[in-house]
Amino acid sequence: MKREQCLGYCDTTGGWFRPRNFEIEIDTHLDKETYTKTLLHEMFHMKQFIDGTLKTKRSKMYYKNEPVDNYSYDDQPHEIAAREAEETLYKEYHEERLESLR
Repeated sequence: MKREQCLGYCDTTGGWFRPRNFEIEIDTHLDKETYTKTLLHEMFHMKQFIDGTLKTKRSKMYYKNEPVDNYSYDDQPHEIAAREAEETLYKEYHEERLESLR
């Protein structure tokens, strides 16, 4: 993962049609906050695969039926959505943790 400058990765296992089995890999050398945000980010990709907004057809990835390779990595719409969700979900997670400690 370090070679690819990647913090985490989500992939389907057992086929691309209506995927229900997934593998998430995360760099084990991350601080707690980055690890948690990366996990939430990759779980959001899992949701995208499950709801069908993210698909792979003929070895190409599509988001809402548009090829993601039409964009640079940082501008790919499924990555933008996952980055936004990761921040929102982390904030909710952190607030719930603080509330439970009170």
